[in-house]
Amino acid sequence: MYAFVTGANRGLGRGFLDYLINQKYFVFAGTRNISSKEKGTDFLKWVKLDVSDDVSIEKAISLIRQKTNKLDLLVNNAGLNKDSATNNKKEGVCNLDQLDRKSLNTMFDVNAVSPLILIKNSLPLLSQTESFIINISSCRASYHDEFENTTGNYGYRASKIALNMLTFTSTWDLPKNVKIFAVHPGSVKSDMNLTGTDLPYDQAQKIMEITKKWNNDFNGKFLKYDGKFYPL
Repeated sequence: MYAFVTGANRGLGRGFLDYLINQKYFVFAGTRNISSKEKGTDFLKWVKLDVSDDVSIEKAISLIRQKTNKLDLLVNNAGLNKDSATNNKKEGVCNLDQLDRKSLNTMFDVNAVSPLILIKNSLPLLSQTESFIINISSCRASYHDEFENTTGNYGYRASKIALNMLTFTSTWDLPKNVKIFAVHPGSVKSDMNLTGTDLPYDQAQKIMEITKKWNNDFNGKFLKYDGKFYPL
């Protein structure tokens, strides 16, 4: 089986990479910069990928086609949650007058638009078999859970909500053999979440269990890593 994982060099992406290889997947590991430490194996090919660049996406898909004519899994994991304030404060605590349009648009591009473009470009490969698309979302995309959280986090919250809606909307165009869902992965320890308590490998394994116990009611929905529906 073949999987394409974006943002695969660290955090949850690395967790998916390690878990999938252990499950005998061949993994195409997308990352902006391929470190000299990252070596390919019989089950791994590193792919230079800037998810916000259409040419980069097309080159990545072309490279994948050199190895296979199908994909069993696409994990849209690459994401952004850095400063979008003009005074170098963290985006999560800035207020309205500190927001920067360009930075916010970049966050929307990376977190919401880019996964959709990756789906579009990967679809000819995904449609060749029974396949899954996993869009990594966040609890921050839940109005229900965030109601009493008064930190700004404008760009991250809104872009992940947009990702959830794009996930749902895409079900109308995807063939029946291509399943898709958005998922809150838990509090995963990563560069973006240094205080996270969940290990990347463990959370990747739990999320993949959803695909093994698939219910068609999951298609296009926002789920928690344990397979339960997440409140919007």
